[in-house]
Amino acid sequence: MTDKLSSAMNRRTFLTVAAAATSLAAPNFFVRNSWAAGKTMQIGIWGGAQGEFMRKSVLPNFERDFDCKVEAQQGSTLGQIALLRAAKDAPKFTVMFVDDLGVEIAKREGLIDALPKDKMPNMDKVYPRFVFQDGYGVGLAISSAGLFYNPTATKPLESYADLWDPRFEGKFSMVGTKTTPSVFTVIAAAAVATGKPYKEAQYLSDAAWSKLEALKPNILNLYSTDDAALLVAQGQGAIGGPEYSKYVYPYKLKGASIDMCFPKEGAFAGVNCQVLVKNAPNADLGAAFMNRMLDSSVQSGLAETALAAPSISGLSFKPEIAGLLAYPDTKMDELGLFSPDWSYVNANRSAWIEKINQIFTA
Repeated sequence: MTDKLSSAMNRRTFLTVAAAATSLAAPNFFVRNSWAAGKTMQIGIWGGAQGEFMRKSVLPNFERDFDCKVEAQQGSTLGQIALLRAAKDAPKFTVMFVDDLGVEIAKREGLIDALPKDKMPNMDKVYPRFVFQDGYGVGLAISSAGLFYNPTATKPLESYADLWDPRFEGKFSMVGTKTTPSVFTVIAAAAVATGKPYKEAQYLSDAAWSKLEALKPNILNLYSTDDAALLVAQGQGAIGGPEYSKYVYPYKLKGASIDMCFPKEGAFAGVNCQVLVKNAPNADLGAAFMNRMLDSSVQSGLAETALAAPSISGLSFKPEIAGLLAYPDTKMDELGLFSPDWSYVNANRSAWIEKINQIFTA
């Protein structure tokens, strides 16, 4: 009897030790995320420093932790929306990165689903102002948009009206119509023409066209690439924009002859967001990915790499980084950043783009 009891106890001890060893050998995340093993998910991301951070840091870590594959395609907001429209009946993408204006378009056209907040616990840390369209999009990074300039070629501009100065003849590299800041050009021109603040000038676009026509002698080119700021830093023109700080400040920190100025009319706010594609494949994996994007480590890394402010609370940055970020959220108000009425702007954007193209490419 004693031998049998001893044998049973030894067997139970062996099984307990073996189970513990197995638990140590298999990390908890592997067991918890086994449902995702072998799955492939396609997402749309941004370019520039943000895209580089995603490819080098975020995606490899997520793929490792979930034993999955993430295929990322780089693009801009309107390009991302076009991809969603093209595949509306048979979605290929699961998560898409778009600007705040894109959330309004995507929801209105039935291209996205509401965020699965129950599967995204990190949403609890997001500032409420960065949850868009009743929970259909959430901000990831906040940039301030203004003009970039080469300090060896010119001083910072005090007003957008200075762009019409003859000293900038053939020296202004203006943002083209393929990216969001093109609408800031129209609003700024209308503000200069009417003397009205952005909040009113955005509804007065008719006043912008003759003003922009008069700007033509000062235009060097209409750019559409992320490295336009670097070209100005290298001496191709003196000033450019309007553009997001996330595309400019990284060059400054690397020592390029480039800086930003925010004229007295005010700076524009740009919010990069993420959305869940309607009827997306592997939606659960998409929810896990979107939750990861709101993790403190990812938000800090993204902000420090691309110099775009995080959307979650509770983070801190070294002084040289903090000074370039609109963070925490109250600092956005202190800086006077302006967010357009995207419902109105989106409804008129095509007409605005057509007018800009008529003026500068005819």
